[in-house]
Amino acid sequence: MSFWQAIKRVFGKGAVAIGAKKELQSILDHPKIQLSREEYDRIQNSLLYYQGYTHCHSDQRAKANINMARKVASEYAKVMFNEQAEITIGKDDKSKKYDEASAWIESVFQHNDFKRNLSKYLEPAMALGGLVVRPYFNDQSGQVEFSWALPDAFFPLESSTNKISQCAMAFKTIKTQGNKTFYYTLLEFHEWIDGEYWVSMELYESENSNVLGMQVSLNTLKQYEEFETAVHGEEIERPIFSYFKTAGFNNINPYSPLGVGVYDNCKRTLDRLNKALDAFDHEIDVGKRRVAVPESMLDGVPNKETGTVDLTYDPMDEFYVVIPGTNPSDFKITDLTQDIRTEQYIGAINHRLRLLEMEVGLSTGTFVFDGAGVRTTNKTATEVISENSQTYQSRNQQTTELEEFIRDVVLALCELGRATEIDGKPLFSGETPNREEIGVNFDDGIFLDKKSESDYYRELKNDGLIPGWLTLAKIMKLPESKAKDLYRQAQLDVIDETTGKIRDSGYEDFEE
Repeated sequence: MSFWQAIKRVFGKGAVAIGAKKELQSILDHPKIQLSREEYDRIQNSLLYYQGYTHCHSDQRAKANINMARKVASEYAKVMFNEQAEITIGKDDKSKKYDEASAWIESVFQHNDFKRNLSKYLEPAMALGGLVVRPYFNDQSGQVEFSWALPDAFFPLESSTNKISQCAMAFKTIKTQGNKTFYYTLLEFHEWIDGEYWVSMELYESENSNVLGMQVSLNTLKQYEEFETAVHGEEIERPIFSYFKTAGFNNINPYSPLGVGVYDNCKRTLDRLNKALDAFDHEIDVGKRRVAVPESMLDGVPNKETGTVDLTYDPMDEFYVVIPGTNPSDFKITDLTQDIRTEQYIGAINHRLRLLEMEVGLSTGTFVFDGAGVRTTNKTATEVISENSQTYQSRNQQTTELEEFIRDVVLALCELGRATEIDGKPLFSGETPNREEIGVNFDDGIFLDKKSESDYYRELKNDGLIPGWLTLAKIMKLPESKAKDLYRQAQLDVIDETTGKIRDSGYEDFEE
């Protein structure tokens, strides 16, 4: 029986042997987990920033907030990768020995919409410092599918700062029975034991969402009742998961194998930005037109029950500031309106945006506050590249790590395909490519609009750096053969048009 079929094999007796029951307060309390509490808290705190919390709890007044944490992560994600990027296997190999591997990987990627999902998950990955993909075989669909996990659900099992080869992943389920709600957490461990690959499962149950709880049998939940508690992966030579770590050293916890988010080192600047915006927003509120008027000048209706006069103006209207008991002859209507310091606040917020850009590695002027909100300058990829800007340099560092991650995904798929058998045959039996034979072309993936892409390739053609047919292939997304045919026809049309304008001539037209 193959590795991934064994994971979903039915229990012999429908139960697992569980040791002495002990309630765990957190996943970090598990003896196999090596992640420090400080590192986990950092990730949770970064998640709060990404979700847009203002971190202001001094009073009950709602705070104005620019979610710049998400904007920074989004700016990185959009210039790193999109669906136009190309993933190739053995492109320069003329023997075609990787054709089967290329077709296998392409079919899996298309079934899982890999490029679109990677583009989507890159934003939170850049915010939190990493991303995990674990392929698995789905019996119901008969296809290899992907599970995606962010760093808050990923726990390394070793303390090395190199590539992570052992880990635990957490998958949560909520179930309601009567008036009770139960919170389940499945811990999936990937380990190397005596040089062999093992996957083990542990299920925990709790009535408190903040507590991991007690370990229970896997068949407590129907979705896990066919899972084995531990399975040995025969002929597995590499982990069946891939981890993307953001570029740069983890200076917050130097001994952690996890990456840091792009704004982890500038949270104070993010807080000050929110504080400046909130002050500007509050100044707009207090700068509304207001006048002080004596109470005796306002209309009123006698209240027979209390013997007083109820004023007929709207007390929620901030336009009037009523001065009680004032004699109109001794007090005149006074304008209390304050000038709003718009220019000063816009300048202060833009100053802090420049500081944020420097801290996160983006080009100066990436973000601009104009009084209505923060917008991005939306420079085209051609401009970013030609200027050799800070954004371009930072992007190159991140795409180097992303390229290694994509290569890991391809190799993990080949490993999984060999280890999974259907009707006695492996899903994949072709040649597994070497790491350097897996190519990732990000150039097409950084263009923000079609015009800049077209101009870019036309300039290369005009400079004699690429042939004309390749220009057509890139701009119109055509296969090589069709692009060559189209370019050849276009050249013939040019020749026909040119020769049609030349007057027919022969020997008789020449005089001796």
